[in-house]
Amino acid sequence: MKKDIKLIAFDIDGTILTKDGRVLIENKNIIKDLKERGIKIVLCTGRNFSGFYWIRQELDLMGYDDYSITCTGAFIRQNATGKAILTKALSKDDMKKIEMMLDDKDIQYVIHTRDILYNKNENPNQAFFKDQKLVMMPWLKYESIDDIKDDLARACFIGDKEKIDDFEKRHKNDFINIYKYMRNEKTIIEILHKDAGKSETLRDLAKMLDIQMDQVMYFGDGANDVKSLKAVGVGVAMGNAGDVTKEAADFVIGTNDTPAIAEFLREYFND
Repeated sequence: MKKDIKLIAFDIDGTILTKDGRVLIENKNIIKDLKERGIKIVLCTGRNFSGFYWIRQELDLMGYDDYSITCTGAFIRQNATGKAILTKALSKDDMKKIEMMLDDKDIQYVIHTRDILYNKNENPNQAFFKDQKLVMMPWLKYESIDDIKDDLARACFIGDKEKIDDFEKRHKNDFINIYKYMRNEKTIIEILHKDAGKSETLRDLAKMLDIQMDQVMYFGDGANDVKSLKAVGVGVAMGNAGDVTKEAADFVIGTNDTPAIAEFLREYFND
């Protein structure tokens, strides 16, 4: 029996975006159609708000009643203004304590805000530039965390995989009881507020909109989508997802390079 879906949340990378960074026209059309029918469309991503502005524009999600869950659940933002409707930011004291754990000169400490990536190093490493290119965000150097005036979304340790592996062995237990610790990329460790997370903040947004989680549909492909896929009424994993992600879903569809999302939504809502 099909469920009365009132909100559809989409991960971005590996889900709504193809491998070469496009949104397929078929997916654009069905999302716009469902929005016109009154279904809330939400982007739920690890990206910073300014790192997917063009996707919001292409999907016509620029209204005052359109929202995005950003920075892996650190914020709910109003798409029209970028205003934080809900904030789970780290404090400056948090950032200083986390930075003090850095004990390898080949690993760099990076701070994410809504609009900027901050890196203290004169010469950012290749892992940093790879991530910066992916999220399409500008970066600046900083001398002191006190100089950063924006909300502090997350702290990242970035470096070669082997270096990050070793750092994780030494310090993971120093973080996991105080913060949300994530390792979605081989070259990056993310530290967020303990109450952040996609599924947690999706639940907050649904409550704000007076929507039950059983009335939510979620599309994702990554390890950080597993909890969301399990938490909603209908969880849909992409064909390019890993086994753990697929096992958490109610449905597994085609890959992000095919119009599988559009085909699934058309069949689900039109039958």
